[in-house]
Amino acid sequence: MTAREHTALVGEGGVHVVEDAGGARRHALHLVKLVVPVDGPLAVEREGAPPIEVRAPVLTGAGVAGAVSAPGATVTAFLPPDGLGAGAQAVARGRVLALEGAQAERARAAAREVLRGRLDHAAARDFMTACARAFAPARPPIDRRVLRAMRRLAEQAPVRPALGPLAAAEGLSRSRLSHLFHDAFGHPLRDYVTFLRVMAAVRALVAGAAPARAALAGGFHDQAHLARAVAATLGRTPGALARSHFVQEPAASGRMVVP
Repeated sequence: MTAREHTALVGEGGVHVVEDAGGARRHALHLVKLVVPVDGPLAVEREGAPPIEVRAPVLTGAGVAGAVSAPGATVTAFLPPDGLGAGAQAVARGRVLALEGAQAERARAAAREVLRGRLDHAAARDFMTACARAFAPARPPIDRRVLRAMRRLAEQAPVRPALGPLAAAEGLSRSRLSHLFHDAFGHPLRDYVTFLRVMAAVRALVAGAAPARAALAGGFHDQAHLARAVAATLGRTPGALARSHFVQEPAASGRMVVP
């Protein structure tokens, strides 16, 4: 049976609801991921470790390779690690964790609120904010030069990112910027660039573009190149993404930050 999926894109993150059994192949993306099971356990695969089964919400740090599947409904929050998900990133950096105690209960309560109503921008923002608040005390300081460079990079066309000038604008060499980025997020800056390109292509797909045109929007050579990047970054295929019911937030709404 094909899972019914609903996705709300909010800023650089979003919320993904799967009503039936669902999951993704192993992947790594530049977002903190919190998967909350609604019915049944979660099957968790981690790179270099045997699969495990848990009945708790699972938190995955940005850039960490893994896969989560479930026999029933799930609600997933995708949080930017340089903003709304900074606290969660500090907790999960380089790891996949099963939550316990108050953090797990907060995540479950927020997920139930999402399922009670329609998944729109307001509901998605509330869920993402509730997840962020569960980790707010762990919010780490991140070098502001890295944050400014990332934000400028996200505003550029993803096809040919000008990393050298971005680094120079912050008084850094390209290699130093890459080093600071890795220290903050636990994976290479080039992975973030790939993430931005994939999301540009995904937004084109959501807007109704054909896969070939979506590939061009993300700076990929062709549909096959796009498919490989989407699978590695999101664990899914462009076709599966296109079939998901998306709610895309207007660009004017801006970035989300921890309240």
